[in-house]
Amino acid sequence: MDSEIVKNGDGEMSKDERKVYDRQIRLWGYDGQNKLRASKILLIGMQGIGAEISKNLILSGVNSITLKDHTEVSILDRCSQFLIPRDSEERNRAKASLSAAQKLNPNVKVIVDTTPIEENVDSFVNSFDVVIATECSPSTYKRLSENCRKANVKLFIADVYGLFGYFYQDVIHAHPLYGEVFSNNAQIDTVTKKQPLLYYLTSALLKFQTDSHRKPNPDTSEEDIDELKSIIHHQIDYSSPDQEKTDDEFEEYYGELFCELSPTTSIIGALVAQNAINTIMNKPVEKYNVFFYNHIKHEGTFHLL
Repeated sequence: MDSEIVKNGDGEMSKDERKVYDRQIRLWGYDGQNKLRASKILLIGMQGIGAEISKNLILSGVNSITLKDHTEVSILDRCSQFLIPRDSEERNRAKASLSAAQKLNPNVKVIVDTTPIEENVDSFVNSFDVVIATECSPSTYKRLSENCRKANVKLFIADVYGLFGYFYQDVIHAHPLYGEVFSNNAQIDTVTKKQPLLYYLTSALLKFQTDSHRKPNPDTSEEDIDELKSIIHHQIDYSSPDQEKTDDEFEEYYGELFCELSPTTSIIGALVAQNAINTIMNKPVEKYNVFFYNHIKHEGTFHLL
């Protein structure tokens, strides 16, 4: 068969591939599809948002996607991780996702890597065209941002906290690095510049992760909420005439920050995948570098920070 001879991303597109990608080719043409067929993606983190991103990219027809995750399957994965079968005996999250991910599109090479990104963050990214990082520590995000910029690799960073989520992108290498956008994740700094409401919440969550080495957990919700309140209070410069007091606005959000819930992972995952596809086809969105999503208000906003 034609499809058995032509490898994905190499040479002419096979007849079988043209049938599979017919609707996409009608949308962005053969040139766009061939750029996808040649692209190599690294996806770090295979919880709910990682499953959503990988699904969209595999279906689009990239050359290869490496699922990098060293963690074990947990009960929290049942909230939104749809690639892991309920009866799976495989404990590593990336390995447990492999079979379902590969079945989405046999034309795509799905590769599993179980080495922690912290062990090769300074060199591993050079092998890829696009790096998408989720579920990492803020310090790892900062290192990835610096290393991808040096290697001219396109970078997306995304996370979900209950009904809230965000993603950061560095695709034209002209806007600030991740550590400059979220500069207060290592210590509590007062933010004097007026920022979007969800910026303070995201920064507080990153600070919480830095201190606790984890995301807020349903089992310790009361203590975690108290800590987040304290962090946010210290971030806001109440003496600034440009800074409105926002404590009360956060009250309805604190109880909705736990686990990766499907409504949020589907929105953030789809947007990250679509922006990655646009970037691969040399059509990046250059006017913003951060997106915040609030599922309570069903509202997403783009910003250049």
